[in-house]
Amino acid sequence: MTEAGGTYTELVLDGLARDPGRVALRHGHVTMTAQECLDAVYRMARALERAGLGRGDGVTLLAGNTPGALLVRLAANLLGGRVAMPYPESPIADLVALAEFAQTSALVFDPLRCGPAAGAVARALPAAGLFALGPAVPGGAPPGADLPELARACSPAPLEPRYRPEDVMAVRFTSGTTGRPKGVLRRFARPARPALLSGACFLLCTPLCHGGGTTADFALAAGGTVVLQDDFAAEEVLAAVERHRVSRLYLPPHLLYRLLDHPLLATADTGSLRRVGYTGCAPSPRRLAEATRRLGRVLHQTYSLTETGPISRLSPDEHLDPRLLTTAGRPYPDTGVRILDDEGAPLPPGRTGEICVRTPTAMAGYWRDPELTARVLRDGWLHTGDLGSLDAAGYLTVAGRRNQMAIVEGHNVFPHEVEEPLRSHPDVREAVMFAGSDPDRLERVHAAVAVGPGARVTAEQLRRWAREHGDARCAPDTVLILPAIPLNGLGKPDLPALRALAGERIGRPAAALGARKVV
Repeated sequence: MTEAGGTYTELVLDGLARDPGRVALRHGHVTMTAQECLDAVYRMARALERAGLGRGDGVTLLAGNTPGALLVRLAANLLGGRVAMPYPESPIADLVALAEFAQTSALVFDPLRCGPAAGAVARALPAAGLFALGPAVPGGAPPGADLPELARACSPAPLEPRYRPEDVMAVRFTSGTTGRPKGVLRRFARPARPALLSGACFLLCTPLCHGGGTTADFALAAGGTVVLQDDFAAEEVLAAVERHRVSRLYLPPHLLYRLLDHPLLATADTGSLRRVGYTGCAPSPRRLAEATRRLGRVLHQTYSLTETGPISRLSPDEHLDPRLLTTAGRPYPDTGVRILDDEGAPLPPGRTGEICVRTPTAMAGYWRDPELTARVLRDGWLHTGDLGSLDAAGYLTVAGRRNQMAIVEGHNVFPHEVEEPLRSHPDVREAVMFAGSDPDRLERVHAAVAVGPGARVTAEQLRRWAREHGDARCAPDTVLILPAIPLNGLGKPDLPALRALAGERIGRPAAALGARKVV
């Protein structure tokens, strides 16, 4: 239940108002106090309202990690606007489709970073209002109104919220690892378990449109400071940690590995770090152990989905136990997790089935898809589509997505059964399984591995290693050896790209290696 003044947007604005003189945002040479952030939010909200934006209107934001992008979300929300923020580096055709799907009334864009993409969206949605986060620049950006300039003529006085707690605050897109991104509904009602980071200095170097944006909001709400970087660069992250005494950092596993591999880490001062969070895909236990040795007791794993919010966690101290590094930790106290078989019956500890979750942070549903919402949300439980198991101590192991499982000669093969043995090889930095079919339409297991510089290991050696260090029935038929695993925009393995590479290597069309469809 939401208390008066307890919506998500008010949580952040109230946090800024409690200590208006503190530094709240840093971005390059730009520094903004909490009061300056509040003033910007209220001015932009009034400018958008004068332009006709109101409760229930859809606002699509195409921008990177800038103060304007972070604050305009709050301004649009204050008016009751429904914000959708696709990953700005997605293919332009995808951005156009997502903006149409989100029923965009107003497009807000960064003319420097997203001009051509915004131009394509504007041409596809001629009725949408156009607002640029800065003056026009040459290079394909549409002629949108300069929102900061419009805002300067508006009052910075506080503005009463135009929304109701039950209104839709945001449409957040899933990563689309196994298909088209889905739109997850989030309402204004304050989340039941906000991860307040009291006084923290949080460095955001991953896309604002995903989990890092929520963490940034919570840091501002708790009286902290957010340091914004446009993209991840290991040397810039290390420099910012030293310069600003960063205490909180979020890095998906592939970026954590890049930080560990950078030579500057050996001499950088990372003593201010108190928590380095990671989530997104299964990590390498060997590399997690290395990160703990080099960074200290700071690693904090969260298993979460866009649909659920945080489900389980592995604390820094639990990272000291090697037996736990293949798990996703234990569920949060207010979160129920059960493992169900294909008929919906609960499975005992140790058995693998679908992970189903009952949590106060679950989504309200899928945008414009009531049928999928009804299939996923049933009797108060959210069916994640992930496969996993719980052990007797309550630790959760995630085996992979349901539609990434393969059935090989009648035996279920889960991604972790293929990936973990490969990750244990000293030359392998990362491993990803994907399923495909042979000419007789029988399913086969394939894997891609990323190896370190100078590694001489062969595909056959890795296949033999997988047989000797895991279940021989789960050894991959094909191993692709790559310098890096191709990733989608949100840092998850790009399975279509891997299938295309596998098709090229073995002389078969990529479509013939398509994943089995499981609803």
